[in-house]
Amino acid sequence: MIYIKDFLDVISHEYSNRLSFCKGDIIHSSDVDGNYKMHIGIIMSGAATTEGHTADGRWLINGLIAKSMLFGVELLLETDVAPHRIDYRVRALTDGTAILINRELFLNYLYANPQIFHQILDNVIIKYMFTAKNYRNINQPPFYKAINVLIEIVELLNLHQQGDQIILPSYITQSLLADYCRSSRARITEALEKMRKKGLLSCKKPITIESYQNLQNQVE
Repeated sequence: MIYIKDFLDVISHEYSNRLSFCKGDIIHSSDVDGNYKMHIGIIMSGAATTEGHTADGRWLINGLIAKSMLFGVELLLETDVAPHRIDYRVRALTDGTAILINRELFLNYLYANPQIFHQILDNVIIKYMFTAKNYRNINQPPFYKAINVLIEIVELLNLHQQGDQIILPSYITQSLLADYCRSSRARITEALEKMRKKGLLSCKKPITIESYQNLQNQVE
């Protein structure tokens, strides 16, 4: 997790801008141009999703971005090996604010603070591992896909520090889980009900994990 306090000196710099957004707004995309093309974003409040564009014209959720997390890290690339055309966007799940930091300023900050660079690298690797795991489980029953996604959300949002019982944010809805799991809402609803009957969930709205350890035990 990258914490906002680590960027206080950057955030107050003249080359950063504050961005307010509303639920449903596209706050970053592969089509961004102009001045914002050279800015890395940090969520200050609220939450968003990263979404990829499919061949049939749909946008599917690939991950979550919440308070203190970065978006637009692909702008740090300095290689021509990476694909030049990847249709993706960052869509707000809630109202909130973000800070946009000039790319060159951000890189200079990382060079001067290598420990922050390693935190970012850790985050990128963790997200990559979760994505790889989700694709590995793509043909699993919805019950197990939903459990894996719930574990991913808890870990990414650092909610496991709350204790064994965890109440997920209200924006983690059954529709979001269905999209995240590449499944239908009806099947995810059935999966959540099965979890409730097994004592893994105590409530489906908001989704409340009764025992995080027991949830993890289901996939170990």
